[in-house]
Parts: sequence; C-alpha cells; structure tokens
Amino acid sequence: MDIRVICVGDELLSGDTVNTNLAFIGEELAAKGLSIAAEHAVPDDVDDIVYALDCAKQADIVIVVGGLGPTDDDLTRKGVAKFTNRVIFVDPEIRRRVADYLGLRTQGMPSHFLDTQAEHIESATILDNDNGTAPGQVLQSGKTMIALLPGPPREIKPMFIEKLLPLIEEKRDFIWQTLTVRVSGLPESQVEARAKEAIKEIPGLHFAICLKNDCIMVRLGRPDDGDSIPLDKARKNLQDAFGYRLLPEGCLTNAHYLGILLKSHGLQLATAESCTGGGIAAAITDVPGSSDWFVGAVVTYANEWKRDVLGVAPETLERHGAVSEQTVDEMLAGLKSRFHVQAGIAVSGIAGPGGGTPEKPVGTVVIGAFVRDWQAIRTVRFAGNRDTVRLRGANAAINLLIEGLCDNEPRKEATT
Repeated sequence: MDIRVICVGDELLSGDTVNTNLAFIGEELAAKGLSIAAEHAVPDDVDDIVYALDCAKQADIVIVVGGLGPTDDDLTRKGVAKFTNRVIFVDPEIRRRVADYLGLRTQGMPSHFLDTQAEHIESATILDNDNGTAPGQVLQSGKTMIALLPGPPREIKPMFIEKLLPLIEEKRDFIWQTLTVRVSGLPESQVEARAKEAIKEIPGLHFAICLKNDCIMVRLGRPDDGDSIPLDKARKNLQDAFGYRLLPEGCLTNAHYLGILLKSHGLQLATAESCTGGGIAAAITDVPGSSDWFVGAVVTYANEWKRDVLGVAPETLERHGAVSEQTVDEMLAGLKSRFHVQAGIAVSGIAGPGGGTPEKPVGTVVIGAFVRDWQAIRTVRFAGNRDTVRLRGANAAINLLIEGLCDNEPRKEATT
C-alpha cells in the first residue's frame, strides 16, 4: 500500500516546530506492517498544497496534517478542495459541535471563527475531534483516499488511532503480525548483531531497529497466517539473547524499567547530579507513579554544594577534581549517610563545549550507582554536543543501576 504524508505549516519549514507528527504516524503504521512511502512538507499556501497533492496522486492514501485551524493561514481545506475540484460549505452540524466544545469561550468570538472550523469539503466524511475544534475529513479522489488531520499532537494522535487507522486497515489486502521489544544498556550495533543471530533460524521475519527514547527498539513483523509460533519463538530467543537488558512488555523507557525493579524490591531511590543538571530526576519523574520509589534529587553543580550538601571532602575535590571516580564515590556516600536511601545514582562530568583537558576531555562522564551493598563506578566518554553528552550520561547512569539490581557483578560491556 502506497501511503504518503503531507505536513502543512510555515513553522515546520522555519524550524520553529519539530515535526513529531510524522514520527508518530510512521510508528503507528509500522506497528501494522505499513510504511510511509514519502513525505512532503509545505508552507501555508494553497498552491503549494495543491502541488504536493499532485505529486502524490498515484498513492493509495494521502494523509494531510495541519492547516485546519480558524486563522487566515489555515488553508488545507481550501487546497484539498481546489485539487479535487470540490466546493466547501459551512456545515451547521459541525458549527454546533464546535460551539458546544468551546462553551462559554465562544462569547465575544468572531463568527467567522466558527464558520471556518465548520468548513466541510463536498462529499467528505467527517472525523469528529473530541480533543479540539477542527474535525478531520476523509474523501476519495480517483484511486486515492485523502485524509485531513489537525496538527496539534493531542488532537491528531487519538483521531489517527481511533478513527483513521481503522479506515486504512480496511483498504489493505493483508494482516500483519508484529513483535516490538526494547533493549537497554547496549549500543545499537551490538543489539542488531545479537538480535539477528537470535532470529536467524526463523524464516520470513521483517527486521527493523532504531534508537527510541533511551533504549534500542527492535521490531519484527510477518504476514498474519494465523500462526503465532514464529513470533513467540522470536520473543523467547531475544529474551535468551539479552537477558535482563530486554525491557518487560509494555515498558517504554529505561527509567520505567528501573522503577519496576525498585518497586519489586521495595527500595527507595535518590540521585545526586552535576553535569546532567537534574536530567536523571526528570526522566524518573516522567514515569507515572514514580513517587512510590523515588524520594528526590540534589543537583550539586558547584564544588561548594558537593561539599556542603553531600559531604564530599575538599581534599578529594582538590586532589582528584569534581569529575573523578573518587568524587562520585563520596557523592554516593553522601546519599547513603544523609538521605538514608537503599539505592542511589551519582553523576559528574564535562558536557562541554569548554572545560575539557587532555586527561579529561569534553564528553568525560563519571557515573556511579549503589543498591544495598552493591556499588559500581565507571568513567565513560561520549561523543557529541553538550545535549548529547548530558542525555547519554543520564541514560548510562540509569542503566548502571538497572545492572546492579539485576546482576550483582558489574558487566564489562561497552558503554560508549
């Protein structure tokens, strides 16, 4: 099935908005064994929208995202109507629904606002928007189904999953089985090699791999012939290949996995961060229910705070520096003695762009973790800019504590 996506908006081309909608649509389609053949980003201009539609006129499905708002630069409906040679009319039923959704907010609102949101392309099927004012629309143009979806993520996501995806699946001539797993704490190259080795004896599997969130996602697919054994066998083989590094089913991030482990052991976690600036705590508190196992964090960026808050000895900082295994060891000791937690993470590093030395170049990060009597400290080096170093440092630290919870002996696998 040939599926194209057209994303509309000046903000997408100026760099003011990152196009997360395209990634979302691609991921949802991939889970169904489908893929996007091409994507076209265009500004808020009727002629540009028409041109993009003309380029995609041989596709089975064209999904047009954005440009359905109430302002003068929301021109997707006009562009699609011009391309398909159809009229637009103000639909009183849509207008009523939008007014009901807005409630008191319609007071003092210009009437053309509601009229614009109620624009209905001739013969299009309306997809109700339960999370905003702009409904989606679906129409047929020759062999092509054209779908118009709103741009705000909180609106497009439920509309795509609940209303458009079932229509897409009706048009396909096969059903697809998928298996998606996530692996923590290993580089993508190692995950790919191990995964392919694990499934090499299982024929007919489509293999895809990518970095997703803070772990490596592996997706396997095959036509659904009613036989679940191949994917069941693949899951078992992958579990054998990766052991505890394979995240539990339904677990999307390493921080979520860490929380599952800590909660199962009845442990409380605290973190002490320097170069990551609270990034570890942010990842942890993104997990719903993290208050069950996470008590708090200290960001000891300056040496004085390492000394006063965590009790790092001035001689340690003077002799070894803030970015050292000795300092991180004392940061961990401060978490234990001053906050009385059974599990902890500490990080100190040089994120750049300045601050590096020949002995400790930019990208040097010291990570440490303990759980009960187990403790490990490692010095790792990450390539990339400041944001990349900070993100990878936080991820590596979380993975180190996962390792400690799952295996008493620190492993020697690559961390860079």
